Amino acid sequence: MAVPIGGPEEVPHIEVDEETQEIIKEMLSQMESPVDVNFFTSSNCAGRDTNWCIPTEELLDLLVKLAPPGKLNVKKYHAEKDTEAFKNFRVEPQRVPAIYFGDGFIRYWGAPLGEEVRAFIETVVRLSTGKTGLRQKTRAELSSLAQSAPKRVYISTFVTPSCPYCPYAVLMANMFAFESKGRVVSVVIEAYENPDLADMYGVTGVPTVVLQAEDAAVGDVEFVGVPPEHELLARVKNHMGLS
Repeated sequence: MAVPIGGPEEVPHIEVDEETQEIIKEMLSQMESPVDVNFFTSSNCAGRDTNWCIPTEELLDLLVKLAPPGKLNVKKYHAEKDTEAFKNFRVEPQRVPAIYFGDGFIRYWGAPLGEEVRAFIETVVRLSTGKTGLRQKTRAELSSLAQSAPKRVYISTFVTPSCPYCPYAVLMANMFAFESKGRVVSVVIEAYENPDLADMYGVTGVPTVVLQAEDAAVGDVEFVGVPPEHELLARVKNHMGLS
C-alpha cells in the first residue's frame, strides 16, 4: 500500500520519554559488532525552512548514548569545514542532513524521523548482528551478486515521516545493500526535504521505489508501495543487465 503525500510537519527538536528510551535501549542491546555511521550537516542545514539537521543530530546522539558502549560510532562532518569529506563521500551540501552507513552502501537523505525511526534503529541492529531477515534464497542470490554483479544498482526509496508502510520498504532495501556488500546501494530519500527529486520522479504517494543502474542517467519508478521481496530482487537483477 502507499499513502498520499501531505504537508511537512515542523520538528525542530526530538523529545523521547523515558519509557521509549528504555524500549530503544532494549532494541540496541542486541547489537554484536560495531556499526559505523557518518553524519553530514551544515550550519544552516542547506537553508531549509525547518532545520532538520538539529533533530537528526539529536537522534544520533541519543542512539549512541543508548547503545552498548563502543557499538554505535558516529562521525560528524560539517559542510563549512569538512569539504574534503563531503567530496570523498560524494555528498551534495544541499542534501543535508545526510547519514551514510560505512562507505555509503546505505544512505539517508533527510531526517529519519516519525515512522522512519523504527526502520533506522532496526537497520542498526541488523547490520550489527548480520541477521537481515531476508529469505535464504534472496540472501544467496544477493551474496552471488556481491561477487559477480557487473555494476551497482541504486534503490531509492521515497518516504515521509507519517508513512506507516515506508519502514518496511526501507528496511528491505537496506538489507539488500548489506547482503550484496554494496553492489546494491540503498538511498532513503525524505520527499519533503528533497522536493526536486520527488518532482523529478513524479512522487505522489509513498513509498515510491526507484531503481537506477550506476551507468544510467536517471532511474525508473518500479514500485509504489512496499515491493514483494522476490520482485525487488528480479528488478535489481534486470537493472544490472542480468535476468
